[in-house]
Amino acid sequence: MSSMKVSALIPTYNRRAQIVQAIESVLAQTVPVDEIIVVDDGSTDGTADAIRSQFGSRVIVLMQQNGGAAAARNRGIQEARGEWITFLDSDDVWLPTKIERQLEALGIFGDEFGLCFTDSVYGGNVNMKSSVFDETGINSEARFGAIDKPLTLLVAGWNPFVVQSLLVRRSLLRDIGGFDEALMIGEDTDLVFRLSFATRFCFVAEQLVVIDRDPSRVIGLCKLIATRDDRKYDSLERLYAKWLAMPAVVGTNYEPPIREMLRRTYYSSTAAKIHELRIGPAIRTIAGLRSLGDSYLLIISKLFYSKIKKLRRSQIDS
Repeated sequence: MSSMKVSALIPTYNRRAQIVQAIESVLAQTVPVDEIIVVDDGSTDGTADAIRSQFGSRVIVLMQQNGGAAAARNRGIQEARGEWITFLDSDDVWLPTKIERQLEALGIFGDEFGLCFTDSVYGGNVNMKSSVFDETGINSEARFGAIDKPLTLLVAGWNPFVVQSLLVRRSLLRDIGGFDEALMIGEDTDLVFRLSFATRFCFVAEQLVVIDRDPSRVIGLCKLIATRDDRKYDSLERLYAKWLAMPAVVGTNYEPPIREMLRRTYYSSTAAKIHELRIGPAIRTIAGLRSLGDSYLLIISKLFYSKIKKLRRSQIDS
């Protein structure tokens, strides 16, 4: 397996101070990757020049106008020459044996497995002590393991498949069309969801990725998830509606929980719009609830009950 070519893709946007550490963690791998591709997604802080100056020909730098992480990763997938693709964000780092352990796992499990992931931990925040596997219920006494039904985890709201830990066969990424560039959030979950129909998943039960969660740093998309921003709701609505339209999902046990996820998104979106007195947009999301079979009486009752619960909670907190 170590003879297989691996391409490491790193999207970046105005992360000149952080990306050096990310690149160095790739260069420090005990089994070297065959190419490192940094996609500069419209940076204005001289990131590309700094990378070229420090790393020279060891790193390929691709430039593009700002289009988001999904667009940057897709550009890297398109340009990569490796048989296997692995991802790293410019704020995060790999431990030295990440690639070695993943190639070892894939060699054990065989060609049926086109995706391997590892456990990850959070850095920079003492309050985030659990690993990703701890949070998502993956317990393995063995170093390597397989996930028989990854969709079961995803539709239950658990996602241990952190994109920074993935190693994926490039042909699979191209076959499914890469990342959905229309999604502001959830594009990594969407990718894994679609890959689950195309291949089997194995994992390395070691914490081999450190994800930066320093609370002093502004993390745009993480903060977006906690807001009432329409972009969040629009992305989630698109995500779940797309899944429900997939022939591989229609009529399966996965359809009801995904439908419920879409329903909850519509209710949250409607409540946020009503809170901001944006009645027109609220009517649009109510139409989405009606399409799922909820009556006007049920919709009004749920929205009213939810508002009362929030008022009571705020009174208790105060």
